[in-house]
This record gives sequence, C-alpha cells and structure tokens, in this order.
Amino acid sequence: MLGRYLNLVFVIAVVIGAATVFDMKMAAERSAERVAELKRKIEDEREAIRLLRAEWSLLNQPQRLQGLVERYSDFLQLQPLEPKQIVSLDTLPVKPVMLEPVGIDSLIDGFAAAPVATTTAATIQ
Repeated sequence: MLGRYLNLVFVIAVVIGAATVFDMKMAAERSAERVAELKRKIEDEREAIRLLRAEWSLLNQPQRLQGLVERYSDFLQLQPLEPKQIVSLDTLPVKPVMLEPVGIDSLIDGFAAAPVATTTAATIQ
C-alpha cells in the first residue's frame, strides 16, 4: 500500500518536472526569437546609418555646394567670411537670466503688492 502512494508521488513529481522543463524550453525559445529580432533591427539601423552617411557625404561635396551658392547667390546674398567674425567662447557676452519673483502667486499680484510711490506738487518743485 505504501508502495502505491510512493509511486503516485513519483509520477506526480515527474509530471511536474516535465512541465517545468517544457516551460523553461519555451521561455528559452522566446528569448532566442527576441534576440534574433533585436539583431535584425540593429542590422537594419546600421544599414540606414550607412545610407544616411553616404547621402550626407554626397550632399556636402564642395563642388555641389559651390554650384548651389552660385545658383542662388542673388537670393541668399552671401558674403565671404571675415577673420574678425571668428571669436573665442570667452569673448561672447553672457546670456542674461530672467528670474521669476520668489513668493509671489502671480506677476500682477507682485506689481500690485509693491508700494506705490506717490509724488505731490510740493515734492516736484
């Protein structure tokens, strides 16, 4: 009698083990498919980058650019670059920073809450 129960437990353990191995196999196949798909996408992106670089080098050929400048010179009105136009980063002015008022709900309240300077005719003279 004990042998039957023990056999039943072993059969159940084998079925559970087989189901677990099957699930792991399916997960590994899904992962392999995902890796293959990502590799294909990476290769497609690399090919697109190669094509864009080739197009960029074609568009930036000096002869082509010179032809465009000559063709559209009346419209563009380009002038030669002067050496004084090239400056270092240190010589550029600093961009001013616009700060919002602190502790004020809105800009109008800030101006409305400010003390009003009153002048009289006696103080003007």
